[in-house]
Amino acid sequence: MEEPESPPTAHTLRPHHISLLMVIMLLYRHYPRKRFHPSFLIHVHRVLLEEVVEVIPPRSFPNLLEALKAAPHSDSDGAAPFFESLKPKYMDFVSVDHMTNFFHGLPSRFQGLSRFDKCYRCILPNRRSIFGYFCRRAVVSYMKLSFAGVSRLRLDYHEWLNGSTTAGYKDFQRDLITFGMFHSWNEYRWAEPEAYSDFERGLATGDSNAPQKPCDDSLNNISTKEATRHGMRQHALLNLSRMYYLRREHTAARKFLIEAIEISRLAGDKETLQHCQGLLHRLPPKHENHKPIINEIQPGLHPIEVLFDEQPLSAAFEKIIQAVGLYDHWIDVQGNHLDDAEQWSQHTVQSVVWSAAGCEKLAVIEENVVIAFSEVGGDSNNAIIVTLNGAYRRARQGKYQDAIAILLEPKVWKGLSLNDYSQWASQIWHIITLRASRRLGHYSAFSDDTSMRPAGPFNPRDYFFNATTSTKSIIRDPLYEFLQMKQVGQAATTVEQLLRALWHSEFQCRYASYRTGIILLADVGLEFGMTQRCKRILEEIMPQVIDGDDLEQRALACYTLARCIVAAGERSQKSIREALPYLDIAEKDYATLEILRSLADVQFLISLLYHNLNMVEERDAAATRHLKTEETIKEAAVVVVEDWINQVWELVLDIGAALAKR
Repeated sequence: MEEPESPPTAHTLRPHHISLLMVIMLLYRHYPRKRFHPSFLIHVHRVLLEEVVEVIPPRSFPNLLEALKAAPHSDSDGAAPFFESLKPKYMDFVSVDHMTNFFHGLPSRFQGLSRFDKCYRCILPNRRSIFGYFCRRAVVSYMKLSFAGVSRLRLDYHEWLNGSTTAGYKDFQRDLITFGMFHSWNEYRWAEPEAYSDFERGLATGDSNAPQKPCDDSLNNISTKEATRHGMRQHALLNLSRMYYLRREHTAARKFLIEAIEISRLAGDKETLQHCQGLLHRLPPKHENHKPIINEIQPGLHPIEVLFDEQPLSAAFEKIIQAVGLYDHWIDVQGNHLDDAEQWSQHTVQSVVWSAAGCEKLAVIEENVVIAFSEVGGDSNNAIIVTLNGAYRRARQGKYQDAIAILLEPKVWKGLSLNDYSQWASQIWHIITLRASRRLGHYSAFSDDTSMRPAGPFNPRDYFFNATTSTKSIIRDPLYEFLQMKQVGQAATTVEQLLRALWHSEFQCRYASYRTGIILLADVGLEFGMTQRCKRILEEIMPQVIDGDDLEQRALACYTLARCIVAAGERSQKSIREALPYLDIAEKDYATLEILRSLADVQFLISLLYHNLNMVEERDAAATRHLKTEETIKEAAVVVVEDWINQVWELVLDIGAALAKR
């Protein structure tokens, strides 16, 4: 059973309401009812009841007269004066004062009627009768009208009496400046909770029109002058800005935030002002070289805003400590409500910071803390963020299908808003693209179809060598350019950029990027014959790499170190035997990651080294594995899209459609 609609909170005075008031006045005040036949009165009351309760569309004035004349005994002597009084020339008002006097006299004219007519007490227009409620509502609605509204109503009523069916019934647009014009235009409307409910529902289901319209209606119901008294307009503007921020429509978000800040200052609402300023600081700067604004610690500042401040990793941990202290002050001293989502958000940030610092095991611990104590599918997105990061980490380790299986579990995507769904689907896309880039080194036909790619950040330079877009990172861009030149055998020309990236990564404590840079530096050092130096710098970082937190980094390090050992030992059998264990590790890692081209290179080098050691069986086995890898590369180039990827993506689309239908 569908839930009935709530009754309207605003009443619009229409021309047929005035005619009904006139009929009620004639029946109850002007003519004694003893002169009417009982059957006639019953029929008239039925017609009035249908019009008052609005179970049918309002009749035009000629149709109303026909319905009343259809009553039995309507041609009697007692009913003749009644219908004579219903002629348009007697029903019309000659001036605005005439109409005003009629409405002002209604309350006094109905006083004491039940005292004289006890048999009609149940239907008389007292405060507990249907007709009485209708009359009182009409009088109240009339009293809200301005002089211009009364003038317009009288003209519409005059045209309606003469047969017009549209006068007074046209759709109207609320005046956004004065919030009142004619008829119901100038009645004041308060903000309603249904508007915010529709806003949240549209935001969760991804309806691009629904979230803005009800919130705009709520804004229009609260004038700027009333914002100081009621404190609602700045909240509505803040929610609108947040909606645009989640959709990455930063220009619109900035526009509404500036207005919300002005109104918050006018209303003296410091809390909302802090929220608005914090969200404004999150927006990307207008100018590329503009430094991000750092929030100043003060009592009204929310702890999460401190966590958002962009800082080098060396200062990020200090910011986390400040946010924890501010959260304790926020709860214990300021007396705010304890929110579990806000409590575990700092652990979410810690997991990201530890991962950026190259400490993956600590990042996993922080993620497990968040997952253990956070509600999946709730209002907070802490759980979904750490789940997405953990799944991508598993994919980085070569467990692509396991990572996608984790994300496809119902407990992960059930209850997601459409904004979080976009992040969820985008992460699945990233995992599939990561696998495609590792297998072939270029887009497959599936990855090339950008129309199927979910909305979200995506930079091809993160996966492929032929991308022209920039990551806007002083560490990643130089490393990428070095790898590009290495592909064409010109790595030596970009050593300066590599050294600059190494300096920045060490200064910012981004040790994962630093280790990668050291491996690339050792690789290019082999071209200059610096074999001993290259071997030494790799051996210094191998204890940090060999534990396997990043299999791709370990495979590259082992492959490069094996080549350095062989080159430094001048291809002696001792150096070859020392290098083979590292090549075995690299081969297994590349096989796990499905990086086929690098796997083929490692297997070729292994077979070559076994040949130099006169180990025929091991050489043939390595050569056989090399040939199988080459065949796999050819087969992978032929298969456009694998069946399981199609099935995964169809399921992702079905889940998105189901979430949007809520």
